[in-house]
Amino acid sequence: MSRPTSVIDNPLVRQAPISGLLALGALLTVTLPTLEISDLTMFLASLVSVGVATLLAAFAAHFPRAVPLVPILLAVDFVSLALFRTGTGAGASVFTSLVVLPVVWWASLDGRRTILYSILGVTIVILAPYLLQPGSVIRASELVRLGITVVVFGTVAVIVHELSRRARRSVRSAEDREVRVRAEIERAAAVQRSLLPTSSDGLGESVTVAGTCMPAKSVGGDFFDWYRTENGIAVGLGDVMGKGVGAGLIAAAVRATIRSARTVDDASEALRRASDGLAAEGAGTDVTFTTLFHARIDDDGGLQWADAGHGLSFILRAAGGVERLRSVDLPLGMGLRDEWATTIGTLEPGDLLISFSDGVLDLFGGRDDAVDSVAELARADRTPAAIVAALAERAAEVPHDDDVTVIAIRREAASAEPTEVAAAPLSRSRAA
Repeated sequence: MSRPTSVIDNPLVRQAPISGLLALGALLTVTLPTLEISDLTMFLASLVSVGVATLLAAFAAHFPRAVPLVPILLAVDFVSLALFRTGTGAGASVFTSLVVLPVVWWASLDGRRTILYSILGVTIVILAPYLLQPGSVIRASELVRLGITVVVFGTVAVIVHELSRRARRSVRSAEDREVRVRAEIERAAAVQRSLLPTSSDGLGESVTVAGTCMPAKSVGGDFFDWYRTENGIAVGLGDVMGKGVGAGLIAAAVRATIRSARTVDDASEALRRASDGLAAEGAGTDVTFTTLFHARIDDDGGLQWADAGHGLSFILRAAGGVERLRSVDLPLGMGLRDEWATTIGTLEPGDLLISFSDGVLDLFGGRDDAVDSVAELARADRTPAAIVAALAERAAEVPHDDDVTVIAIRREAASAEPTEVAAAPLSRSRAA
């Protein structure tokens, strides 16, 4: 069972003022001596009728398929007011103005015929005492009142209908725009996903690599990458300030620039190129900085890395120790000091290089010791794919407002080269 998406369109919400005011009018009629009950039967019938209308409204509110009952509900409302007017003084009733409520409701519905239904309802309420009480004579003043009331409430119906029509048109236009924007965002998300590496084929047998990026929105500002270089592989992980399409575009630009430095054998030079690209594209715009970790791993285990304000990378040694890859260099795009240092190290067989975005911190309570938690998780299964899968599973369970990205690289032991054994020469057979 589903409810209407809009409170304003809820039939029970719209019916409540009509039922409430009619009930209040009945209470005042009973308690105040200046108000009279001219016809007890009609008076009681009006209360029963409005009760039926309230039940119909509650039914339509809880069952969306019952919305077509609304015209019947409004007809019952007009009948209720007609009975109530007849039972509380007929032409002298002080409650005639209550008819404005169903008029407004009916006129707000779609279709110009609702204006005619509203005017017809007002006419019935005005003429009800003369139709329900035999022998009643319509006086000239009543005809004048009928004409004025129909004109006034008809005008109200026309105005309400036009305003409602314009509001519905604006809502439909906004919904159409939202659909188009969502479609564009989905296309941008698909393009962004296509830029992330999905296979480690071609990287060689010296390393095993895995990574994932889980944006907080459809499009995020995190990215990771790996690709083959002349002497080994290059890996990187970046985090653009902010979220959404803008951050995603900058992330794509930084990734492309880093890749353009494939042939440059210096990790910090790749960062400088990316910084130059951001400076050129960001002229005249708000400052948007990017933290970035970039490393080069040679086939023989040689490691060089540069860190632009990221600080969330470490090496889990084969023996179990953790070595934080710390840096005091600033992020890209700050425009304060465009210098980044290259640090030299070594990845031994069995060592793991892991880098992640600050969204992973949220998965461990936002603590800075999340590195230790990730390292402990990696010790349980040192396979890069298993580490990435474990963090992705945790991200699915723990609420987080930031993009979650991680990359893991393990140095593999060199495969044993087959030993070439010289074949023994065949001995010549003796001549018989």
